[in-house]
Amino acid sequence: MKVMLCAGEASADKHAARVIEAIRRTNPQAEFFGLGGPAMQAAGMECLFSMDELAVMGFVEVVPKLRRILKIKAELERAMQTRKPDIFIPIDLPDFNMRLMPCAKACGVKVLYYIAPQAWAWRPGRADKLAQMTDGLAVIFPFEEEFFCSHGVNARYVGHPFMENPPELAQLDWPPKRVAMLPGSRRQEISRMLADMLAAKRILDKRHPWLKWYLPLAPGIDAGLFEGITDDNIEIVRELPEIDLALTKSGTASFELALKGVPEVICYRTSAINYRLAKRFVKMEHIGMPNIIMGRTIVPELIQHDLTPQNLADRLTEYMNDSIKYMQVRTAFEELRAKLGCLKASEGVAAWAQTIMTS
Repeated sequence: MKVMLCAGEASADKHAARVIEAIRRTNPQAEFFGLGGPAMQAAGMECLFSMDELAVMGFVEVVPKLRRILKIKAELERAMQTRKPDIFIPIDLPDFNMRLMPCAKACGVKVLYYIAPQAWAWRPGRADKLAQMTDGLAVIFPFEEEFFCSHGVNARYVGHPFMENPPELAQLDWPPKRVAMLPGSRRQEISRMLADMLAAKRILDKRHPWLKWYLPLAPGIDAGLFEGITDDNIEIVRELPEIDLALTKSGTASFELALKGVPEVICYRTSAINYRLAKRFVKMEHIGMPNIIMGRTIVPELIQHDLTPQNLADRLTEYMNDSIKYMQVRTAFEELRAKLGCLKASEGVAAWAQTIMTS
């Protein structure tokens, strides 16, 4: 059994590694190769390329790296043609992975896509392409199964990978006393959002001087990046401690906080050109996954021009002054956990992959 995988960022690397481990439990001689990161390599995959080479985001930022990205794509296609895997499992990374699928189909390689492109948010035509190019689509949010099946995709909800070992619900204090700032895991995200988070924190310091502030470092971010920028009463930490409230960039961090039951304010800012392009193509009422999953506004979102220190401070103050609002968010997050259920996503993907190969 030969399996080719392709993952392009840290969380996908971890999710893919669990799939490799699950396949190995039933097929110890399976061979794995492709593009990935340290977790996939540790699980036994031969990394032909490091996922770090694809670590760009936004429409504009990809241009300087385009030549290298195209070379990596060509080399992976060559590996697919010469090594002839039994199945190709792309994990997320749609702008790259969906361009590898035609090669897989031309080579007669089965395709099981894990973690679907967000075609329900923008570029719905991708759903039609997935129907043509995949043998299965393993989705990680319940609402995605109905959406993709309606487009003719063989889609199945396998559970969310975070729920394989779900985080414990945080022990909260009200009024909140411990607040975290999570401006993102990339330098460009931090540069666009941290200053406003710090300014909001200073507004709150005048109203609530007893607050304890934390700034968790994302993997790969050096603490030296924050020297001379943060305040003395901010504790820079490697792991997220117990907190009662958070300011966080939209994305994985906001979703993880929801699973922990921690009320939050979701923030996002990108370059002006990226934002104009996104506004043109993305037709969604919300950008925060907790709000998207629940189909309503659970927590506030401050996007682009609305992301100001005063707005941040005001949204946090609402939580601190209104115990009912605060606990309503906690209850909604518990509902979110129940909606996701406790399926083992990696085991579901591994079992489906072996079924597809033998069908």
